[in-house]
Amino acid sequence: MSTLITRSKRFTSFGPSILIRQTRGLLRGSQIPRERLAARQMLRDKCPTLPGVYGWLDSNRHLVYVGKSKSLRSRLLSYFAKTPSDNKMVRIRQTSETLVWEPISNELLALIREQELIHRWRPDFNRQGQPNRMQPAFVCISHSPAPNAYLSRKTSPRASLAFGPIAGTRRLRLAIESLNHEFQLRDCADKTHFKFNDQLQLFGNSFTAQCIRHELGTCPAPCAAYCSTGEYQQRVERLHDFLAGRDRRLLDQLKARMNAAAKNQSFEQAANIRDHLDHLSWLDRRLNGLRMSEEVLDGVLQIEARKDRLAWLVLRQGKLVQSIAYHANRPDRAQAAMETLTEIANRRKEIPSTRLDISLQLLIVSWFRKHPHYRRQIIGFEQAIESCRRCLQAGLNSPVERPRQAVWADFS
Repeated sequence: MSTLITRSKRFTSFGPSILIRQTRGLLRGSQIPRERLAARQMLRDKCPTLPGVYGWLDSNRHLVYVGKSKSLRSRLLSYFAKTPSDNKMVRIRQTSETLVWEPISNELLALIREQELIHRWRPDFNRQGQPNRMQPAFVCISHSPAPNAYLSRKTSPRASLAFGPIAGTRRLRLAIESLNHEFQLRDCADKTHFKFNDQLQLFGNSFTAQCIRHELGTCPAPCAAYCSTGEYQQRVERLHDFLAGRDRRLLDQLKARMNAAAKNQSFEQAANIRDHLDHLSWLDRRLNGLRMSEEVLDGVLQIEARKDRLAWLVLRQGKLVQSIAYHANRPDRAQAAMETLTEIANRRKEIPSTRLDISLQLLIVSWFRKHPHYRRQIIGFEQAIESCRRCLQAGLNSPVERPRQAVWADFS
């Protein structure tokens, strides 16, 4: 699904998708007439007023831009307005010779499809969504004799725990600096040789701290055997509890310290504490949003596909795992859906590993935050499996009540 297609490859189709075929129409397209009014007439004649994705091809049939819209015809007509709203639209139009489009049965699915295509084709005119631009990252706890918090673009064996993904790398980097500062964990390189005072030593403690943080009281200096293994591990456990949302007392403590410093007119100290509080409060909100999404976005979202079919988007702890087709007159589809849902429901929590998976998770979380009514349409795994089972036993035509939406016309 996420195979990269280089820019030099000529376009023949958008390619495969995590979305089932029943939610996607046939790929259509046309050469762009030179005259603006002729181009608008071509779109009125050929392009549907349905949600979907579209692409612009240059003279070498290279995909230069991918977009999505709730109404393909309206969106593409806006490129040929007398005065387009964006100069970028004019540049795309001047560069391209062919338009292609693919209807999608739902705006959310069109967003997912657009993200897939940007990751696969890397069009030159697409800025947002590119795999190498403004990538989200994870807060990781290192797997080390003296663990600490660090930022990583992806999880690796170096991390014992990872929390994310979180968008906003610059702020995340500052938040991680505040984590190590406030929980008094080292921030030196992993190649540092760590020693603890409860380890047997032949000649006693003759080491010195390798940075000024120990003198400032923000690091227990595991590089110089100034703390025990247990003392340092307690700090790591407090960090873990904070990131997992089990213990948020640090935020209240920082606020109290900031107010006390300001009352004593230690304004520089108060400003420093305020900065740490801002960074950690921001991180706490991001992590809390992810935790809520993992709890709420866990089940099956029903979306109407074509005619008497339903598309089930299978969400597992905020991640889009799979899409399933169900045909009203095919009992074997209910059996297959039940087996698939049972297997997914029994999976352990998985952190997204590929850049596309990370981008899709953030996209879906953002979508449900902006469209809360969609959350009410999610049914739990147990309910979905039980519906399939009742369908098989009773010979019902549909495993679930159909969503109250307009009938989706056949693409063909």
